[in-house]
Amino acid sequence: MLLLRAFAVLCVFVLFGGSSQAAELERPEGAVVVTVAGAIENTNRPAFDANKDFFLKYHERSFEKAVEFDTAMLAALGMHAVEINLDAWPEPVYVQGPYLRDLVGAVGGAGKTVTLVALDGYASEISWDDLQGLDWVVGLRQDGRPLGLGQRGPLWVVYTYPDGRALTADDELRWPWATFYIEIK
Repeated sequence: MLLLRAFAVLCVFVLFGGSSQAAELERPEGAVVVTVAGAIENTNRPAFDANKDFFLKYHERSFEKAVEFDTAMLAALGMHAVEINLDAWPEPVYVQGPYLRDLVGAVGGAGKTVTLVALDGYASEISWDDLQGLDWVVGLRQDGRPLGLGQRGPLWVVYTYPDGRALTADDELRWPWATFYIEIK
């Protein structure tokens, strides 16, 4: 628990005017559910290693610096809930997790785009304006339960419109299930 508090304090420090120098973040204690790489300042893992990072290699992803997160580290960024409701669905679902913009802030990310990559290779690119203008949530839970593989998990990145506009099937196409890698460019 102390580790989570220390991580949360570091995130607040980075997000709200701390030093602009790169920081070494705490390493995850649990299983890594997402790796964030690209135009970031903060790290907690070594560079890509083709002999160890087999799944990243399979997806042709490499990096010099990155941050790994487990679910506890993501939850420490602050949990938010959004209702996702599409006409074709039998009922709305509630997705809970940190805001993507807070995750990007915690790693010291800066760029023009954020790419979300799913386990099957599906990728969704988000403009910096969309990152700031929409309420993107890195979903860890749906309807109060952890997202598992085969249930859009371990992470399902979704958004809602701040003005309450209805979501469409085109919106759903931008929400990669089973997100495991995020790249900031």
